[in-house]
Amino acid sequence: MSKEPSPAREALLARIESMDPAELDTLPVGIITLALDGTILRYNRTEAGHSRRHAAAQVGRNFFREVAPCTEDPLFEGRFRKLALPKGHGTIEFDYTFTFPWASERVLISFLRAPGAPRIQVVVTWPAQP
Repeated sequence: MSKEPSPAREALLARIESMDPAELDTLPVGIITLALDGTILRYNRTEAGHSRRHAAAQVGRNFFREVAPCTEDPLFEGRFRKLALPKGHGTIEFDYTFTFPWASERVLISFLRAPGAPRIQVVVTWPAQP
């Protein structure tokens, strides 16, 4: 189920678009910037640490098919695809459980797309706050 984002999260999401990679790496949340087809454009250090992946090696890969196939479902990819529609924009927030070979982890996912933007920002809060 979608949630209304807090004012603090809205402010963070508004800044992400203009942050350079070094700034993204200082954030305490995972940041994945996806093209509208699901191709990874940016992958910050926080996300790489939690997912046990090398950040630079993820860029250019399809997030849903190659990096996180556990997200290839209506709860995650379905919400992404709705936001990726030609007139899609706004913020969607929901709890999700990533499934890794070593464990499962409950996280809070925030999708943000500015009107007309060719990308969607994915913010991953590890672990999800109750």
